[in-house]
Amino acid sequence: MITSPHAYAKRIRTILMNRIYKLLLLLILAVATSHAAEPDEPAPLSAEDSATLRKIASVRERLTRVNRVAYENIRLADQNKSAGMIAEMLNRAEQKIYNLLPPKFYWPEPEFEPPAKMVESAEELLNTLASGRDPFAGKYAEPGGYVNDHALIKKDGLHHLFHIRGTAATTWQDYPLFNFGHAVSRDLVHWNTEDPVLQIEGNSWDQFQVWAPHIIEHKGTYYMFYTGVNKNVCQAICLATSTDLYHWKRSDTNPVITTKPWGIWNPDKWSDCRDPMVLKDGDLFYCYFTAQRKNPESGKDESCIGISSSTDLLNWKHAGIIRLDQSLSTPPESPFVVKRDGKYYLFYTNYGMGTTYAISDDPVKGWKEVPPDQVKLMGRTGASEIYQDDGKWYYSYITHLKNSFYLFDIHPLQWGADGYPFIDASAREGSDQQTK
Repeated sequence: MITSPHAYAKRIRTILMNRIYKLLLLLILAVATSHAAEPDEPAPLSAEDSATLRKIASVRERLTRVNRVAYENIRLADQNKSAGMIAEMLNRAEQKIYNLLPPKFYWPEPEFEPPAKMVESAEELLNTLASGRDPFAGKYAEPGGYVNDHALIKKDGLHHLFHIRGTAATTWQDYPLFNFGHAVSRDLVHWNTEDPVLQIEGNSWDQFQVWAPHIIEHKGTYYMFYTGVNKNVCQAICLATSTDLYHWKRSDTNPVITTKPWGIWNPDKWSDCRDPMVLKDGDLFYCYFTAQRKNPESGKDESCIGISSSTDLLNWKHAGIIRLDQSLSTPPESPFVVKRDGKYYLFYTNYGMGTTYAISDDPVKGWKEVPPDQVKLMGRTGASEIYQDDGKWYYSYITHLKNSFYLFDIHPLQWGADGYPFIDASAREGSDQQTK
């Protein structure tokens, strides 16, 4: 078929118009996309925020100078610890002013001061440091970091501390907890920071975060039980092993404990199954951990402590639960069980009171909560551990200070003639003073 010149010209015009139309559409789309990608103009700063930013710059400059001074009464490690924490306070205040804090899901915020007040608090701490005193004397954290749930174990005369490794003045949902901190000491007072261990891996259960380590030695191998957290914040008990406390290997069967089917546990959403602790009693090992279940009688959801048992630390089965009337609506966290004079003592964190405990004649059943006037071991502390060394008992814990400062501390634990444990009054007063 032969096309006439007029028809051919008309066809060419149609093709050209279609192409021009498409080019115009692409140009409009490109312009719209470029405008959409441009960030909104930041809101102008208030006079107070501007003044606070100038103060942050001033305190930062002074902090740099102060931290270069050699102080006679402060170890360099402690000086760096405190200077780092002050620096993170200034970072937090600045982030808040510029609205640069990472997005997160809902979770109750720790006690953060407004930026201007936080800078004042940072300056007060700096004044203490500049006077040659450690504002966090006797407490351990990495420089600029925080310590929370932790584990203590001794090897070859050296005490090893493994702990949740966070950034000071932040929360775990701001900055995820990617590995465990590690420190060593010969006297439980002076700590040297080691390299962190057990970095999260993208193809493992604990792909999101790792929490709450606990370590037990058995036949020359160290077993670390810890909370593995997946991307949905579903928690499960995982296992890693080591022969030297420095190099750890995850179990191929992680997670080794969940609360399914007896507990409320779903890998697709937040589920409580955390803070493991293992007790060897005779030929059995018992793992205690924070959990949640549906009460079969009331049909209501309630918090509890789950118990699993094992003969080899590898294969676990459900052994029971501990229901604590004082911790049904909020989880009883960081359970720790010791056996003394034929009785079992369960220490745990109660959100309303601090560290509390229950007593039983059996590792699984028969637990009785101590009367309210005696139950509180120490207020405003958490993540407590009971540690024994050379016949002495110790109580380690995390002091909770404002602005999300969590530090490790340890004191002798004493036992009364009535069998009740207690902490020296001066230690309790010191803790209460620093949390005000």
